[in-house]
Amino acid sequence: MRILKGIIYIAIAAILFGCNKNTKTSNKAEDSLNNVVKMLCWSEYFDPSAIEKFTNETGIDVEYITYDDPDEVEARLVSEPGRFDVVVTDDLAINILAKLRLLQLLDKSALPNFENVSSEYLRKKFDIENNYSVPYLWGTTLIAYRSDKIDSPEKSWKSLWDKKYKGKVMVLGDRTEGLGIGMISQGNPINSSDPRHIQSASEIIVEGIKNGGVRLGSDAEIREGLLSGDVWIASCYSGDAAMISEENENISFFIPSEGAPLWMDNFSVASDATNVNGAYLFIDYMLRKESAAMNANFTWYGTTNSAAVPLLDEELLADETINPPEEMRSLCQFYYVPDTNRDLLLNEAWSKVVDALRTKSKNGLDVEVAGSVED
Repeated sequence: MRILKGIIYIAIAAILFGCNKNTKTSNKAEDSLNNVVKMLCWSEYFDPSAIEKFTNETGIDVEYITYDDPDEVEARLVSEPGRFDVVVTDDLAINILAKLRLLQLLDKSALPNFENVSSEYLRKKFDIENNYSVPYLWGTTLIAYRSDKIDSPEKSWKSLWDKKYKGKVMVLGDRTEGLGIGMISQGNPINSSDPRHIQSASEIIVEGIKNGGVRLGSDAEIREGLLSGDVWIASCYSGDAAMISEENENISFFIPSEGAPLWMDNFSVASDATNVNGAYLFIDYMLRKESAAMNANFTWYGTTNSAAVPLLDEELLADETINPPEEMRSLCQFYYVPDTNRDLLLNEAWSKVVDALRTKSKNGLDVEVAGSVED
């Protein structure tokens, strides 16, 4: 009987020890998860010093995962569940990602520095209550060019279709940006639902591809093309243009006389985030005025953080291509989320652009197709 009791005691002890060991292993795994915030974001979009300061203060490391095209965000959130905590993406994507339940409702009580965000950037149509998004940076899409290749181009979007630059033009290969630029270059609103405006935008890009050697590329490909001199003139994000002009003095940029598209990137929390608390701590840290100023000064984009403005570089504040004066700003527009009818018209128009690229490629001609162009 004593032997039996001894065996029972040993068995119970083994079970308890095993449970304790498993608990410790589980706790270690949980601690490991909570010590890392995984962020999906554009490349070079934060001052590394700001991220380092966050880690030093909180003990939480940041795994910085990059994408090159906005369409990647949806695909990666769907195909890699639990992979991301913080998502930084553009205004138009927020509405789509929220409808697909890929973003979670924000608990603003966990973001005390939300009050630093200027009301100018809140309550936009893509997220009227800011239930899923916290504004981060904003900017324009403009024209960048090689001043050593082109002598004073016309300050108009029409410069992108000028035959003088045949084979040396690149346009952002995104449906919204591509057709938006096509429309604004013809004096039409970038959010027009008029089938004639959308069709005309498609036709001018197709004409450029067929007879002007226009190429489509990602923001990274445009940066690389301008830096190497393979591209002479291109549509480009304002901060990218400023960044590469620092690397090469022959790169200049301007907001065309017709105005320009405005865009805004935002913080969100993935619906299946594994470190929600860490995500909130990171976002709130980056909403501090000091962090926001560091990131704006590093990226050379406009900040949505009104508290950070006094800490911005004077040169950044004075740069009218980054912070356009009211007269020019009044000509710039945010993209709206398209309704179903407009979305169908945009898809139909963009499919003709894709067909033109494929036809040119089949004919053995050099053509670049950005990832988003094929979508």
